[in-house]
Amino acid sequence: MRKRIAVIMEGRVGYEREVLLGIREFAARQTDWVLRLELPGRNVRRFLNDWKPDGVLYQSAGVSPSSLKALCALSCPVVHVSDSSDELPVACVGLDNSTIGQTAADYLCERGCENFAFVGLRKAAFSNARQLAFADRLRETGRTVHSFILPGNVWVLDRDTESRLKRWLKKLPKPTGLFAVHDECSLRLVTLCRDEGMTIPDDLAILGADNDTLICELAEPRLSSIAVPSREVGRAAAERLAAFLSKNTRRNRKALLLKPTGVIARQSTDLNQTPNETVNRVLRFISAHFDQRLNVEEILREVGVSRRALERLFKAHIGRSPLQELHRRRVEHAAHLLRSTNEPLHRIAGRCGFSDASQFVRLFRGRMGKTPGKYRMDLPRGTHD
Repeated sequence: MRKRIAVIMEGRVGYEREVLLGIREFAARQTDWVLRLELPGRNVRRFLNDWKPDGVLYQSAGVSPSSLKALCALSCPVVHVSDSSDELPVACVGLDNSTIGQTAADYLCERGCENFAFVGLRKAAFSNARQLAFADRLRETGRTVHSFILPGNVWVLDRDTESRLKRWLKKLPKPTGLFAVHDECSLRLVTLCRDEGMTIPDDLAILGADNDTLICELAEPRLSSIAVPSREVGRAAAERLAAFLSKNTRRNRKALLLKPTGVIARQSTDLNQTPNETVNRVLRFISAHFDQRLNVEEILREVGVSRRALERLFKAHIGRSPLQELHRRRVEHAAHLLRSTNEPLHRIAGRCGFSDASQFVRLFRGRMGKTPGKYRMDLPRGTHD
């Protein structure tokens, strides 16, 4: 007998669409599953009563409180595609939003930011988790965060809120590294900054999350974002539901949280700015030429200072040497190519400016904790930038 699986999700943004694709990929391998997608804005209670599903996968965004109670009362297994269960007795599969917040803080610090800001949503659990982890990580180093929090759980700006947000953005110290709760938020912030005469990334270096490729690549400037295993979340949620169905149980409420896969660096955080112009000049030179056979001697010729003097300046302003910065940029780009292409390792080594495959493997393992081959093998299925 075929099992009726209800999927209650919007699929409006890139993250949700990828989750749905992950669910579909898993369901396609199940010979006895029949999927039905139901939008949360409709009468979910009536749908549940009429269709009588054998299992449910849902996201709570847009689902009314009465519908959530109806989901909780179902006798069939239910999996919430989220990092928390909204205190309902159901299993959860979602993103590790605390790690996403920590990743944002670490990355903006690496980019040389000294001032920090966050824009998020008050009534969204994922936003609160990202904000808290972001602020806590920065607090460990004595830094504070300016925050602007919208009152609801979806990204909607009325005219009054937009005006207040513009005033807040203008008052931020410049430059500031700003973590936007997701890419849709980042895109709107870019427009508001442009309206107010602010430049990105020089005034605000904006980092989003979820790596919605369409949004990030069509923005001007293109948006940096924290990549997440969206499709793997969908597959894992469907897999957990299948396990419950096979055992006829819904007792395991332990959350399964998947970690982000890294930062996809684009123009919105290409911030090479310190109080020292010599350091800034070298950072810009490395950013433009790291993928070539660049070495420290060429950098020294470009700026006309001694190696010892330049290393002192770098240590004082960004905490690492020019050579370490060159290696960091190469490894960062190599990780991006490993995620986004199927190119062989020796070709990636050449595209990133490494002298040979041996140097590539050694430096990549030193920074990432695993070899390039192992890094690629450990990526969630369907991962792409």
